[in-house]
Amino acid sequence: MNEIGLFDVNFDTGKSYWSFELKRMLGVRHDVPAQFHLLLQCIHPDDRRAFGRSAMQPFRTDCPRHSSIDFRVVHDDGRVHWLHMERRAIVREDDSKDVVRIVGFALEIGAPARLSYAV
Repeated sequence: MNEIGLFDVNFDTGKSYWSFELKRMLGVRHDVPAQFHLLLQCIHPDDRRAFGRSAMQPFRTDCPRHSSIDFRVVHDDGRVHWLHMERRAIVREDDSKDVVRIVGFALEIGAPARLSYAV
């Protein structure tokens, strides 16, 4: 069974969390902080643009509550791994619809049958 890596980003507090399993999947050391620029460095160059578009959704007023994406990460030894990520946007409980937090999970997959970047 594949492991599941968890993440949590709280925009109000500025705190981010990546589980040990997610860090392993990304190919980073367990003591590396959960920072977006470090995540982008792990992502295959050909997948960064699509990943970036998906990651910026919480900053738009029309942010979907749920999103998923398949992408590749490149480890320091050059090995490429496919990940599938699901995320949920949590909005402020007023009329602003501001996203205050995103939570989700990632798991390793084989290469997808077809590439789709669901947004």
